[in-house]
Amino acid sequence: QTCALPISFIGFLALSAANKMIFVPNGLSCVCPPLGAVAVLLFSMPSVPASQPKAVIFGNLLAGLVSFAVLQATPVGVSWAAGLSVALTILMMGLFGVTHPPAGAYAYFYTTQKLAMSGIFAPGLAGAIILLTVQKLINKVTSFTNKPSAKLA
Repeated sequence: QTCALPISFIGFLALSAANKMIFVPNGLSCVCPPLGAVAVLLFSMPSVPASQPKAVIFGNLLAGLVSFAVLQATPVGVSWAAGLSVALTILMMGLFGVTHPPAGAYAYFYTTQKLAMSGIFAPGLAGAIILLTVQKLINKVTSFTNKPSAKLA
């Protein structure tokens, strides 16, 4: 737990740098509110199933795909589109065995912000991959690990 503070800070420094140098010049972003929850999982609960790379990557990918589809299929301005995006994201993550709670938050964010097709990749998935990469790099040089644990925190 004590390592979570500096490691999560390093993760957000990497996000900020990537956003400024790569994403913003290309009209994109790799930062969004659900990434705070991704950081909590990756840096303070690295052994839980929701923190595993498969769940982080595919959970966010499914959230983006589902949310884009919901925005395309529903009339503009319907109040229930975000709820449908979250519900369908939960369903799809369960079907594929990649439950990642922050992806539900990303589905809500994507739909309420009415992101374009590029939102499938950025900010949610791209930001999560950057945080996951930081976690993996830190894991290589320290004892910090994200191996699955049978015991939940």
